[in-house]
Amino acid sequence: AEVTELALGSSVERIEAMLCLTAFHDVMKVTPLIPSVTEEHAPYNGFSAGDAIHDHDLALAYVLEYYPHLIPSFAMLPEALRDVVLFTQTKMSFNHGWFV
Repeated sequence: AEVTELALGSSVERIEAMLCLTAFHDVMKVTPLIPSVTEEHAPYNGFSAGDAIHDHDLALAYVLEYYPHLIPSFAMLPEALRDVVLFTQTKMSFNHGWFV
């Protein structure tokens, strides 16, 4: 319990959110799922419109930010927890080994 409290606080909901992330965090390693940046979202983290995002973490962040309905376990989270998960993908470079 001490490790999870240090890493995530005592919030059961935050732990559930991180478990959701654990379930889908590598989905963008599947080549056919790699998104391309649309005109309306360009530029995105250095990617121009039409660019495929081959970095799986940034690709996931893009999908979570602009197309959350494509990842149902993410979409069902409360907005505050979606923000936490998105933060781990875009700002923190979260390493899943830190969680487990």
